[in-house]
Order: sequence, then C-alpha cells, then structure tokens
Amino acid sequence: MTAIPSPSVPFDSADPSMRFHDIDVFEMVRKAGGIAWTEAAGGMWVVGRFDLIKRITKDERFRSSEGVRFPRADGIPKVAALEYDRPDHTAHRELMTSAIGPRTVGALQPMVRSHARRLIASLRNAEIADLGGSFAFPLPLDVIFSIVGAPADLKERVVQVAESLFLYRAPMPDGSDPVAAMREIFDGLVAEKLAKPGDDWLSGILRTRAVGGVELSDAELHGAMLAFLAGGHHSTSRGIACLLVEIVKDPGLQRRLREEPNLIPAIAEESLRLNTPLRWFARTASEDIEIGGQLIRAGDRVYLMYAAGNLDPAVFDEPLKLDPQGRKNSEHLAFGWGLHRCVGMPLAQMQLRIAVEELLAATEDICFAGEVEWSALVEPRYIPVRLVDFVPPED
Repeated sequence: MTAIPSPSVPFDSADPSMRFHDIDVFEMVRKAGGIAWTEAAGGMWVVGRFDLIKRITKDERFRSSEGVRFPRADGIPKVAALEYDRPDHTAHRELMTSAIGPRTVGALQPMVRSHARRLIASLRNAEIADLGGSFAFPLPLDVIFSIVGAPADLKERVVQVAESLFLYRAPMPDGSDPVAAMREIFDGLVAEKLAKPGDDWLSGILRTRAVGGVELSDAELHGAMLAFLAGGHHSTSRGIACLLVEIVKDPGLQRRLREEPNLIPAIAEESLRLNTPLRWFARTASEDIEIGGQLIRAGDRVYLMYAAGNLDPAVFDEPLKLDPQGRKNSEHLAFGWGLHRCVGMPLAQMQLRIAVEELLAATEDICFAGEVEWSALVEPRYIPVRLVDFVPPED
C-alpha cells in the first residue's frame, strides 16, 4: 500500500460543496505551509501560497497539455492556448489574441459599451432591478457572441453546456450528453459560417483554417470555440457581479467612484483579487521537482489555487477585506500568471470598467432592495437594487 503524502487536505474540485467552502480548504493549505496533498481524483497536490503558485506558473516543467481540470470529461477538445504548452502554445495563443488581445481589444470598446447601455436601458420599467441576471451575467455573453459571430438563440444552450462541463458538473436540463451537445453546437456554427460568412472572428478563421502558418484541425478549431463560448464569459460575469455587490454595499465607495471614475479600474482589480472568479487550475509535473519542501514526482498533478494565493496574508494585508483605495501591490492571480495568463484579460478588464461606468452614469444612487442570492461564493446571480434617479442611457 502506497503511503499518502503528508499533510493531506479534503479538497475535491468536482465536489459541489466547494462552491461555498473552498476558503476553508485554503486555510488548511496555508497552515500546511502552502502545499498539501489530496486523495481526490486519484491524488494530486494542492498549492495555495502566492509565491509558490507564481513559481509554478513560470516553470514550464509543469505542463498544461494534460488538462487543467481533473477529472477530465472524455471527448472535450483541448482548450485553445490554455491546454497547450510550447511550442504548440504560441500558435494557439495567437489564435485567441487575434480577436481579444491587447492590440485588438480597443476597437471592441464601442460594441461593449453598446451592449452595456442596451441592458441597462432594459431595466427602465423595473421597480426592483436585478443587476445579476439582467446585467452582469448577460453582458459578457453578449460581447463574446458578437466577437465570435454566434447567433443569439444559442446562448441558453451554450450556458447549459458550460455549466455542465466546467462549472458545476451538473446534468444537462434535458438529460442530454453535454459533450455531444457541445460538438453539435460547434459543428452547426461552422456549417453556418461556411455557408454564409460574416465580419466576425469565426468567419475569418474559417477562411484560412490556419494561424501563424499552422493549419487547424477540427479538434483545434473546436478548442478555440470552446475557449470563447464556454470559457470567455462566465468568469467575467462573476467578476462584474461581485464588483457591483461591493460597490452597492459600500455607499462611501460608490460615492467616491462617482466623483473619481478614474479609480474604477483599481477597484475592479481589487475586487477580482478578493472575489477571484476562476478559483483554481491544474498542471502536471513533467519531471521530479521540489516545491515548498515537497518532492513532486513526474506525472503528479498540481492544483494551483489562485483564489487562495490572492488571500495570502504574507502578500496582502487584511486579505479578506476589499481595500477601498485599491492595493499598492496590484499584482494578483485572478487572471493566472506566466505563460498561460488569461488571453482575455484586456477584454475582461474593459468590461468591468464599462459596466460600472455606465451604471453610475445612468443613476444618482444604487441601493439594495432585498437579499443578494448566491449560487457560489463568488457568484451573486440575483442582485436586487433600486436605481435612484435612473435615466436610461441612449445607445
């Protein structure tokens, strides 16, 4: 019988209770020195210390190509950029940055702002407005569908597949196989764009079926679509929703942001640190490596707990509180770090900023009109508010 490495913690990424109780595990890992073992999914290491997480993300001996989530569902293509290592990673990252990278995202600002204003205007007749289900969650979905060129009638199905495969591992509402449903969505979109191409990312990719001189297989194309449609909206939605809760619950902070809107980006970053939307991702060691006093063997899987690193008291004073000034230490791990830092970071940052700017511009005050309902620790799905002196924006 193989001895269980010590210390050990009760972490299981597929356990639904982790939606609300992962901070308890973070504390256990911290007390264990920042790295511990879990028997879940056949056994893996859990890393929750800020410096160790950053060290691993910059060490390419820890690979992403074996998957960033365990257990992995059969039939899911590799997620573009995120689940590729060098040299393959370069072309797949270019595939994503061609649509949402730092050099292209600025041109998307009018489209993002238009979606935000339309959603805010739709609240005009609501005595109690829901800033979760009616604004924070649909906004990034609308944005990513516009970028990809996907039809609006697919949104509900895409959300169902994303939640089933990645977020909650829950059954599809109709009992169908989420992997088959995902493949059906992607094949249908490709067929539609081949028959009637448009001025969108997917149509552009299909014209050449290549990026950086590398021809894309069907699986690789599906992996890029998966990154956009299933992964390109929900984390940003969580980030916007949590940021709005922080602003509404603190009248002083809200007033300050109205007076000094240039502070919105710093507060958005601080909210992302505190309310990290994507809590963890995995790596696999390609050789024996010593980390934090533990010997990680070749083939061992390592879960990087980004949310735990963002709450590390050795790095952030009073880490469980939102600093209303923003942090002098602006580094955080909400977008990951190193080679696989989130490709969509510039787009997400823009959407958080615009969401707050437009809401504040349309109101004199925003106050709660009931209890916020959370479907996970960083997922306020229902945010009931009153929009005081609301003037709906004109698109």
